[in-house]
Amino acid sequence: MKSRIALDSNKIIDKTFSVSVKGYRALEVDEFLDVVANDYEAFEEEFNKINKELETLRNQNKEYFKQISELEAKNTMLSNKISSIKDDTAVSISNLDLLNRIKKLEDALYKAGIDPTKM
Repeated sequence: MKSRIALDSNKIIDKTFSVSVKGYRALEVDEFLDVVANDYEAFEEEFNKINKELETLRNQNKEYFKQISELEAKNTMLSNKISSIKDDTAVSISNLDLLNRIKKLEDALYKAGIDPTKM
């Protein structure tokens, strides 16, 4: 990433000005440039810290998206299992109803004196 910042702390410290008759006091200029350079150093440190934190957050974000993807796939698989269990439950209840009906019919045949196993 190319920086749009033209100055850094070293450029500020190393800057020299031409001397003129009605110029500024060199000591005052140097003191002010030292303050500006110190601020730039602080900005650079903060900028680097934020960039590292941003990179860490981007990596965490990638991991979270990966986890979400895996969980969505697992959710789909479990949803399919649940729906198949529901379908099996309906079949099982239907089978139980049929078995109860057969048992009642067999009981009625036994009461009538007919052995349903010999039919």
